[in-house]
Amino acid sequence: MSAATTVVSPKCRTLRLESAPPHRTDPRVPFAAILTVYAVLGCTWFGFNRNPIQILLTVTVGCLMDMGFHWLFRGRNLLLPLSAYISSLSIALLLNYSHNYYLLFLPLFFCIGSKYLLTFQGRHVFNPSLFGVVAALVLGGGLFSPAPAYQWGGTVLVAAFIVTAALALFVYRIQRGPLIVSFLIFYSLQVLLRAYVTRWHLPPQVLVLGTLSAPTFYLFTFYMMTDPKTSLAKPRQQVVWALAIVLKDLWFHTRQSLYTLFFALFTLSSGRFLWLHARALVRQRSFYFRSTFTAAAAARVAFFQSLRRNRESTRCWVMCSTR
Repeated sequence: MSAATTVVSPKCRTLRLESAPPHRTDPRVPFAAILTVYAVLGCTWFGFNRNPIQILLTVTVGCLMDMGFHWLFRGRNLLLPLSAYISSLSIALLLNYSHNYYLLFLPLFFCIGSKYLLTFQGRHVFNPSLFGVVAALVLGGGLFSPAPAYQWGGTVLVAAFIVTAALALFVYRIQRGPLIVSFLIFYSLQVLLRAYVTRWHLPPQVLVLGTLSAPTFYLFTFYMMTDPKTSLAKPRQQVVWALAIVLKDLWFHTRQSLYTLFFALFTLSSGRFLWLHARALVRQRSFYFRSTFTAAAAARVAFFQSLRRNRESTRCWVMCSTR
């Protein structure tokens, strides 16, 4: 089967399907399956404060948005939105948006839009789900928060399920073992350090067990941080990257910041994004300008800029819709 499938329309225009259906060895397939199983369990067993219609609407809009942006900015080609399905479902699971059906359209826009606007040599640098979560927490005016603790069932069995499924189904395929192992070691040491420093304010075992048994921690570790398209490939780079995330997370804790792991990875990804462009500018200045500042890039910026101008009216609409 070829990588592209063509469909002839009545107007004799040729539509190209950007990719064939995912192969069974594609790590995105088990990843999507795990998230789907968890979403079903959440709506039927764990008592999520989002109903199935909200989650389905979020995923549908995310997939359609990805297909629309791809059609506009990537050569009028159709797209099978498996990655958007994963990102949108992750947003639906990680963020709390019990107010109405439409609040997650804001993080979805940033989640999917970042793949097309914030790129380097045609590839996105930020994990889309991470970008959407951080955008919602920073720009959402207090309307968004991470999913409540009770959503995860209040037991370590959920964390065990997430870890076991990841190890069994896709971790070995993405070759991010050094990143995962080094991060778990560094972060465990960091948690022990914080437990010792705060021992007079919080029992150390509460901090250690509460942090290292939280399903959100393992979702971040195995599913978000290890994204093959946005993480580093070489083992030594992965170890350094893991150490940097842990140290940045510790710094955010000293600032009494919430959601520290999300902010730590986002900050480092921002630095990497700027570094990649700066290095390319220094090494290949003329080629960099020709390949970066293209008509297509200008169209993307203009499109998102026009949407940004309506930010205040959109925010007022969201605020009014929650009343």
